[in-house]
Amino acid sequence: MVVNRCYDSDCSDEICFNPKHYNYICFDPKCDDIHCENSNHYNKQLLEDFQKNTDLSVYDHRQEIDYDEDVDISLCGCSDCADDDHHDHSHGHGDDDCCSDEHEHHHDHSHGHGDDDCCSDEHEHIHHDDDVEISLCGCPDCDDDDDNGHEHGHGDEELLAEGKPLIYNRPIQIIVASGLLFILGHVLEFLSVSPTAITVVYMAGAVIAGYEIAVMAYNSLVKKHTVGPAMLMCIACVASFIIGHPEEGAAVTFLYYIAEFLEDYAELRAKRSIKSLVEIAPETAKVKVDGGHEIRNVDDVNIGDIVIVKPGDKIPLDGNVVSGSSSVNQASITGESVPVLKHVGDEVFSGTVSEDGYLEIIVTKKSKDSVISKIVTLVKRSQLNRSETESLVEKVAKYYTPIMMVGAAIVAFVPPLLFGQNLTDWVYKALSLLVISCPCAFLISTPVGMVSAITSATRNGVIIKGSTYVEEMRDIRAVIFDKTGTLTEGKLKLSEVVVLDDSYSKEDIVEIAASLENQSSHPIAQAVVNYASKNGISFDEISDFKNVPGKGILGDINGEKYYAANEPLIEESSFDMSKEDIDRYSNGKTLIFVGNAEKVLAIITVSDVIRPKAVEVIRDLKDQGVETVMLTGDNKLAAKSVADEIGIDYVYSNLMPEDKLNLLDTIRNKFGDVAMVGDGINDAPALARANIGIAMGAAGSDVAIETADVALMQDDISKLPYLFSLSRKTMRIIKENITVAIAVKLLCVVLAILSIITLMMSVGFGDLGLTLLVILNSFRIGMVKDPLF
Repeated sequence: MVVNRCYDSDCSDEICFNPKHYNYICFDPKCDDIHCENSNHYNKQLLEDFQKNTDLSVYDHRQEIDYDEDVDISLCGCSDCADDDHHDHSHGHGDDDCCSDEHEHHHDHSHGHGDDDCCSDEHEHIHHDDDVEISLCGCPDCDDDDDNGHEHGHGDEELLAEGKPLIYNRPIQIIVASGLLFILGHVLEFLSVSPTAITVVYMAGAVIAGYEIAVMAYNSLVKKHTVGPAMLMCIACVASFIIGHPEEGAAVTFLYYIAEFLEDYAELRAKRSIKSLVEIAPETAKVKVDGGHEIRNVDDVNIGDIVIVKPGDKIPLDGNVVSGSSSVNQASITGESVPVLKHVGDEVFSGTVSEDGYLEIIVTKKSKDSVISKIVTLVKRSQLNRSETESLVEKVAKYYTPIMMVGAAIVAFVPPLLFGQNLTDWVYKALSLLVISCPCAFLISTPVGMVSAITSATRNGVIIKGSTYVEEMRDIRAVIFDKTGTLTEGKLKLSEVVVLDDSYSKEDIVEIAASLENQSSHPIAQAVVNYASKNGISFDEISDFKNVPGKGILGDINGEKYYAANEPLIEESSFDMSKEDIDRYSNGKTLIFVGNAEKVLAIITVSDVIRPKAVEVIRDLKDQGVETVMLTGDNKLAAKSVADEIGIDYVYSNLMPEDKLNLLDTIRNKFGDVAMVGDGINDAPALARANIGIAMGAAGSDVAIETADVALMQDDISKLPYLFSLSRKTMRIIKENITVAIAVKLLCVVLAILSIITLMMSVGFGDLGLTLLVILNSFRIGMVKDPLF
């Protein structure tokens, strides 16, 4: 017979099938009844059989993170990367960047440098001038493996140099020059100038804007044997001049160049967003030496060194305060807007700012191991965990351009050959189809949104390890919370004093209890002592002090014996209290009985502190249709008290670690995808098993960062509503981008065949307009606000 002990602490049945004792959530994976009253479904053997016969490893997202590894940032969705794990995808780093020669997409990144690896064995500190390579578009033209640089032929110079007037940037000069010649051509047409002169003007404009496009087309065709969008544009441009539409040829290159520029600008914003994280940490530190200090590079500062931080300075390395105090702005790490007061012994993080005090900090981590360095690495690596939507878009894009090219050939030659139609007219329509077939706007619709979501979350103190988790958050149907340290702070506080003897006041009772507890280091004792200190209640001298392990303490105060304990410690003292009275006073809280040699004088209740905004968080999740579950090893009364106060739907108490995993699988079978929220240490197995593992307080826990899929840097749950809102808005905007991109291109195809739109309008609406719309719409993701603030 299977031992089926239930989760009700008051139940004495060895084998219990009472649905009420399981919150009516049964173990039968085939049962869809949320409120199941079938007692046959409460046999744990049903769950064990399911676990034995099901591959639950598909939910385990746990991965080893090598922070010493150099990560190549490229949000590449090209078919080459998807098909060839060892594709040489360096995005034009050239020979100077041998750390990125091997881009293994979706796999462990072993760079394969061999014995001549130019990368140092120790991960270097991330300097402000480090280049961050990002490629949003996966078209063959953008997959540039030569030494010309990735940014569509811009070379090694930055797309838009910071601090330089716009007109001094080469792309802007090209756009302005080509645009002026395009306008001049139309003016000359209006003035009826020689057609040859007009053609020359249009040709000059086409060459200025089209030179880099032609280079991309050559590289794609000759080096990669692939026909990319640039080649389609070149064909359309040249053919336009041949059939007597030079203005259309000039328009194709001019408008396409602007579209590529906008795409590069989106990549530039993403690059700068990540580089802004890099710039958070200072490169030098003031290290205390022999009565003075010296300036060292942070890479040269060792663990155990003392660094000096003056008011207004950034903290250079992770460590603990050994002298001084200051308000520290931790927004760069945790997203907190309010500075946190740091005293001796408190932990501080690299990149945070000491606002108003002098600090001396003992270094506890090398620069490469600092929290900010790990954040940067995780954000870079986030591209490796690609969402299903991104993968689907890439697959569609593989077949989209070839199909459109075949369609263009059919449109160009079938009507003239079979039906005697005008060849020039149908070739013109086919050229419109060629420019419409450019997939860039469609390809960037998803990655540009995901980059915006992940970098925006990072600025708000939420680390998301990949776009797949942004997408999966939308499908979460239940959130499971650990209690202690997650819903509560894990810090006890004195919540109530019930005086049972009128000859004593509340202050008298606290004074007696605090005097006794002042001799103990137990967390319950500290809660009483802290309350007395905050309320100005003094301590009396104690004599004949005695600590009875597991029960409490007693001692003499002014010649009279007193105790503070969970039961009377003086034999003669009467204890006239029933279990019902104790439960009424307790209500899930810890009781301290304060008494003397005669009787119990008072009851002090101590409880864990519920986290600020926990009630609002749970309410917001329930408003979004998400079920809330609490798992705890605490007793039933304590668990029910917390659950009732914050509004949790389902509560399971008296749990062993393995019970949490069993319940997680049960809840997933009942509700659907689940997220587990915990501290990343005791809850590591459940965090790894959940569809989404969310670790709290990751700023101070390496285990939390490495175990979970999402890390809340600040030690509270108030970011959960923001995380759900971000996921839903991101996926909604991406869906809008994809839908609009497909709809506009299909509309342009129909209008082009019907001769309603020109070649110029096709590239203007079908490529430039779409690219601009997708980028601007994706920027809205960064404007997602925290629902609780």
